[in-house]
Amino acid sequence: MARAINESIPEIDIRTKLKEICKKGWIRTLRKGDTGIGYTLERELGIQENNFICSDLTFNKEPVELKTQRRHAISNITLITKTPHWDPLSASEIIKKYGYPDVSGRRGLKVTLNVNNYNAQGLKLVLNGERLNIIHERDGVICYFVVDELMQKLREKLSEHLLLVFADVKKEREAEHFHFNEATYLSSLSEKQFKRLLASGLLVFEFRMHLKASGGVRDHGPGFRLNREHIPELYIENEDLL
Repeated sequence: MARAINESIPEIDIRTKLKEICKKGWIRTLRKGDTGIGYTLERELGIQENNFICSDLTFNKEPVELKTQRRHAISNITLITKTPHWDPLSASEIIKKYGYPDVSGRRGLKVTLNVNNYNAQGLKLVLNGERLNIIHERDGVICYFVVDELMQKLREKLSEHLLLVFADVKKEREAEHFHFNEATYLSSLSEKQFKRLLASGLLVFEFRMHLKASGGVRDHGPGFRLNREHIPELYIENEDLL
């Protein structure tokens, strides 16, 4: 599903605007915490904060999602959260069979899976055509994803067009200051690239669930995670703007 254009935001010449912002040098954050970098750049670009599922800005008449990153933040980020098709096993059956006591004494399953190796619980990902299966080394398929559904979720979250902006960071008087000095415009989100990142083991999946005292499942959102520096590899085309 294509992301809607935010009609309240005018077309932005991001090439010119980003160069102007870069020339300003260090810009004091307008909000404390992790979201300060994105909020500050949005204000510099003239984007008003909104909570709707729509584009952050438009460029060349296309809806564009904006993501900002501190340059030295190299941790994995959650691209999307997506629950697998619980077939042939339910979530509770999977926890009971392959889970372990967590730090709170509950039976849980909070593990990372990739396509290259079985983890300590004997689980891994296997890409089989248009299905991404979660398998156990002895029991075979325990649940699965449909690749088309994963790509639809990615397009809703990241958009077909993504503006990725990096900033150097320093602190003065307990406040962060950002120098926005690198930007890449990415387009054509690619299923082929998504599968390639899966096959390389860089794109991983995490279960994050446990059994409640009632016997029900508490699911914190199973997610697909990728190192920040590899996000451009999800797209076919890229253009350096700074």
